[in-house]
Order: sequence, then structure tokens, then C-alpha cells
Amino acid sequence: MRVDSKMLVAGIAVLLAAPAAFAEVSVQVTTNRVVTGVDGKQTLQDGSHARPGDVLEYHAVYRNNGAKPARDLLATLPVPANGLEYLPKTAFPDGVQASLDGRTFTTPPLMRTVKLPDGKEVLREVPVSEYRFLRWKLGELPPGKSVTVGARMRVLSEPVAEASAK
Repeated sequence: MRVDSKMLVAGIAVLLAAPAAFAEVSVQVTTNRVVTGVDGKQTLQDGSHARPGDVLEYHAVYRNNGAKPARDLLATLPVPANGLEYLPKTAFPDGVQASLDGRTFTTPPLMRTVKLPDGKEVLREVPVSEYRFLRWKLGELPPGKSVTVGARMRVLSEPVAEASAK
């Protein structure tokens, strides 16, 4: 099975551009395949086609093309349930938040309350395979400046099943 990462990038670009549409902020998304050489050194190569097991690195560059600062800027990077899984601790810059639903964001690891067979409720860590969005609070972006956010994701061999009821 091959994943056309250009299609994934197109979907990501649409979601990323939405919050920035109110200011003169543009978003450019790129995807690269992470390749580890025999010497252990990692390089980024063309990510236009990926296979299951490949690691992709996404970069979203936000640029303020306007004459005024863009304020309260949020960068959101979706993690499509249809073929990608976020790799923990690869998001940059620091300060990433994650979400299962695109509405509620918090600092990873995400936690949920689980009811045990004896009726007791405990907090458990949510598997990263269930993360669907990453977000950064970029704050103010001055005119003519840019900022890059990104993360690594693994191409799955099978689509991730939707998260069970909480």
C-alpha cells in the first residue's frame, strides 16, 4: 500500500490556512520522508510517496504578509486517522498541545478517565494513535516574519480505528 502524501498535505494546508485567513498570513506545508543512513544519520528526502512504516516530517511555515502584526495566531496540524500516527515528542517548537476531537486541546500526554470492572475510576494515558490534532499557540507574528511548526508521523499499514467511547 502506498500513501500519496501530496493528498495528505493538501488536506493539512486547508485546515492550517483557516485560522490565518483573518490576517494576511500564508501557510506553506511541506512533507519529507525521514531516511536513516547506515551511519545512523537521518536525512530528509522527497516525501511525495510513502510506504507503510515510513516516517514523514511535516513542516508548516506561517508567514505574515501584512503590514500589521497577526495576533493570537494558532497553528493546527491534523493527524489523519486514515493512515498516519503522530510520533510522540517529535513536535516542534516546544509548547505543542494535542486533541482527540479538534475542540479540546491540552499538553501531552493526554489522559482520560477509565472505569475499571470493580467500578473504580482511574486516569489513564490515551494512546498517541488516537491523537487527531496538534496545535501551537504562536501568539503574535510581526509583519514580514515567519514561524515554522512541525511533527513527525509514521505511515500506517492499516487505517486507525476510531477511538472507542470515553
